[in-house]
Amino acid sequence: MKRFAYLLFTVFLLSGISFAKFVAVLETMSDGNDQLSLTERQFLTNMLREQAVRELPAELNFTIMTRENIMMMLPPGKAIEDCEGSCLAETGKNIAADYVAQARVGKVGDNLSISAEIYETAGSKLLASFNGLGADVNALMNVIQEKGPEFFRKARGGTTGIVRTGMDGLENQSFVLQVSTNPQGAALSVDGRPVPSCTSTPCQILVEAGEHRIVAVLEHHEDAEGVFKVNQNGQTVSLDLVPRYGTVQLDLDFPLGGTYDELEIKVDGKLVKGSDKVLMDPGTHAVSIGHRCYSPISFQVGMVKDKIETFKESFKPLNTGLSLTAHSASGESRTYNLLSNGTIVGKTPFSGSIPLCAKLSVESMNGNEVYPVDVELVQGQVVSFDFVEPAPNAENIAVDKLNTDGSQIGESIPANVEQPKSGVRMGLRITSGVVSALGFGAALYGIIKMKNLANEAPDNKKDYEARLDDIDNHEWFRRFGLLFGGIGLVGFGLTFVF
Repeated sequence: MKRFAYLLFTVFLLSGISFAKFVAVLETMSDGNDQLSLTERQFLTNMLREQAVRELPAELNFTIMTRENIMMMLPPGKAIEDCEGSCLAETGKNIAADYVAQARVGKVGDNLSISAEIYETAGSKLLASFNGLGADVNALMNVIQEKGPEFFRKARGGTTGIVRTGMDGLENQSFVLQVSTNPQGAALSVDGRPVPSCTSTPCQILVEAGEHRIVAVLEHHEDAEGVFKVNQNGQTVSLDLVPRYGTVQLDLDFPLGGTYDELEIKVDGKLVKGSDKVLMDPGTHAVSIGHRCYSPISFQVGMVKDKIETFKESFKPLNTGLSLTAHSASGESRTYNLLSNGTIVGKTPFSGSIPLCAKLSVESMNGNEVYPVDVELVQGQVVSFDFVEPAPNAENIAVDKLNTDGSQIGESIPANVEQPKSGVRMGLRITSGVVSALGFGAALYGIIKMKNLANEAPDNKKDYEARLDDIDNHEWFRRFGLLFGGIGLVGFGLTFVF
C-alpha cells in the first residue's frame, strides 16, 4: 500500500503542475534526549513550516510539503527521524523535494541553541542558515520568528516574484497601476526592486503584465506586502501598514518665546521633523532637542509600542555677550536702564551677558521714555553697540510708559497723527443714541398699529382691502425702524471701541 501511495505521489509530481518547486521542512532534531520533548520539537518544526508558507507562497509556484507528504515519500524502512546530518540534501532528493530545510536544538552553556540550514537538493548547495541562543523553548520560538523569514526567502532566487501564467497574450505589455497605502507616504518595491518613481504613496507605477509582489515600507510601521495580478490600466492596489511605534509627547516651556516647528530634534543622532510629538520604534533611544535661543536638552527614553511618554521641561535661555553705550543726538553720553524682555538688567554703559533672543530696550532714568534697541546678538561673541537717543522732533518719538491710549511700551506714534478728542466721541455717542431711539420707537409704533388693524373687523370688502394696504404700509414702517435703530445702536457701541 505504501509503495502504491509513493507511486501515486510521484505521478502527481510529474503531472501538469510539475513546474512547481517543492520545499520540505524536516523534523527538528535534538543533540540530547533531555533538551526538548518530542511535542516541543514538533511545534518548532510547525513554526518553520508556517514561515515557509508565508515566504514561499503558491503564487510564486512553491509547494510546502506536509509531514504526511514527507513520510509518504520516504524510502521503505527509513523513518522521518533519520533525515538529518550531512546527508540532508540527499534526503531531499529521496523525497523528491527541490529544497530541504531542518533545524537542530542543542545546549551551549546554560542556554539552549538552535541552528537551521536549507539546501537546494539538485546541486547539494547550502542556500542559507541561521543560529540563535535562548534560555527556553519560548526564546527559541522568538529566534525562528525573527530569522525565519529571511532564511526561507533565499529559496526564491534572483528571478522569483513574477509569475506569468494564463495572461492571454499580455506578456511583454506594461500597465499603469495606482498604488495607495494607509497611512500615506510609504516607499514601494516591486518584486524585490525599489521603485525610484514612488518614494511616497499614493503614486502611479508602470509594471509588466503578470503577478507581482508589491511591498510598502514606511518608517515606524511594519512592512506591508501582497501579490497582485496586473492585466489592465487603471487597476488599484491598497496596502495597510501596521504601526509599531510609541510616542514621546513634548511639553516644553519657551521663556523667551518659540514654537515646536523651530526645534531641531535628533533621535539616535538622526534629525527628525520638529513637532510636539516624536514617533519612535520600540527600544531605548537617545533624544536631543535644540533651539537657536536656548541651551540644548537631552534625555533617554525606553519606548514601548502604542505607549505615550510625556517629557516636560523648561528651556534655559542661551546667553551671549553685549557691550552697550548710549549717547544723545549731539554726542553727549547718556545713562539709561537696560531692559531685557521688560526687566531691568543693568545701566548704560553696559557690558555683560544677555539672553541671545532677548528683546532689548533702554529706559530713561525717570521712567518716562522707553526706546527699543535694534541690535543683532551673535552666539559666542561680544557685540558692541552704541545707542543714539532720537532727536526731540524726530518722526517717531518714544511713548510714555503709562500711555492711556493702549500703546505698548517701545511702540512709536507718528507725530503728525492727531489723536481722537473725547468731545468728538461724546458727540458721536449722543447722535448714535438719538438715531437708535428714533428707529426703535418707529418700529414699536408700526407694530402697535399693525396689531390694532388686525384686531378690527372690516365692514365690507372694500374696507377689508384698504385695511390690508394699511397693514402693509406699517410693516415697512416697522422694518425701517428696526434697521435704523440697529445702525444707531452699533454706532453707539463703536464709540467705546475706537
